[in-house]
Amino acid sequence: MYRLWIIAALSYIIGGYFVVRDEKKKYLLDFAKGYLTLLLSGLYFHSDLTYLFASAGVLAGHTRPIFYKFRGDTTEIVALGIVFSMAPVMGLSLLFCFLVLLKLLKNYDNAIFAASFLTPALSFKFFRSDSFIAITFIIFAGLAVQFWPSFLEKRIKPVLFTRMAFGLMVMGFLLLLYFNKYVYKGFGMQKDIIRHGPQHFKYVALTFDDGPDPVYTPEILDILKEKNIPATFFLIGKNVETYPDIAKRIVREGHSIGNHTYTHKSLIPLSARATFEEIKKAEKAIENVTGLRPTLFRPPRGVYSSYATKLLRDERYTIVLWDVSAVDWTELPPKSIVTNVTGRVKPGSIILLHDSGDLVTFKGGNRSATVKALPEIIDSLRAGGYEFVTVDQMIFLAELMQTEEQEYENNTRNNPAY
Repeated sequence: MYRLWIIAALSYIIGGYFVVRDEKKKYLLDFAKGYLTLLLSGLYFHSDLTYLFASAGVLAGHTRPIFYKFRGDTTEIVALGIVFSMAPVMGLSLLFCFLVLLKLLKNYDNAIFAASFLTPALSFKFFRSDSFIAITFIIFAGLAVQFWPSFLEKRIKPVLFTRMAFGLMVMGFLLLLYFNKYVYKGFGMQKDIIRHGPQHFKYVALTFDDGPDPVYTPEILDILKEKNIPATFFLIGKNVETYPDIAKRIVREGHSIGNHTYTHKSLIPLSARATFEEIKKAEKAIENVTGLRPTLFRPPRGVYSSYATKLLRDERYTIVLWDVSAVDWTELPPKSIVTNVTGRVKPGSIILLHDSGDLVTFKGGNRSATVKALPEIIDSLRAGGYEFVTVDQMIFLAELMQTEEQEYENNTRNNPAY
């Protein structure tokens, strides 16, 4: 993660300090600023999140939207460079639309403001990556504020709009910290929530979220089959319906399956009815395809509501979280994924990996690094004396150990000489 912050900081410097006054050179430099920032950041660390951090950094450096009035008077040129770096065809489309709007509106600022709305709209056609779509929304916000039409300034000041957006961003960051500290790690050990297995033996469980995926899940299954490793797959109901043969293969090859909702929606903001539908619709899809009703459930992003826990308890589900995350959803290099697992694992660990999913949605991410890292993770853990089990087997071991401990305590209490 530190690499992403380095990229953001360097991009901010590029955006804020590479400035020329010459009108002829300014537009070329600002276009290159947006284009090359993404290109160079991708060479340093290739992932979709890299481009998201780089784009936010260079735009923030160029415009200084938070602490000062907008300084960058050519934000649209920097933004165009960013778009061309991601998808040249989309860049040409936006440029053409802008020229048409300019001819119709006969005002440069108003044409930019109108064209800014097309940026996120076109992104859904050109991109599958959540990070790239998020970049276009950042561009839209920056352009919409800077080129705020004069007829709207009397009603809503752009500075007020910027401060509101910044306040919401800070609140979102604080909520993220809250969820990471208290929801993901939890308020102690709840009876119906499993984060790890018994630490008496060197057993670990590999788990994969968000599949099945038509590319990465079969590759992962090939590796597991070759190395004779059981794993647990937490499946998205919608993906199961789309790729039923892969879901059947997971079960056929002896792996455990769990429910990971129908469309990967976070459970906290959902209503009771929507929560029920996400869980039960996924359950039905998985059972219809595989013939098995899942009894394990993993909430998206590890976030669960009080209603969800009650519903899952009533439906006889066990909520399964994790105590070791590979952080592969950030599309780290394979070596970093291996280090994240092998450096934190301990007896009883439940290891979180992904065979699909993206920053927000349930598919579209690049999991090739996870596939490359998996054989090394398995070999390294085996060399350290670890054996692999499914989450079902780990729960059985935990219950067995608990039963033996209770029996020992009862015998000791009734017979001190035991």
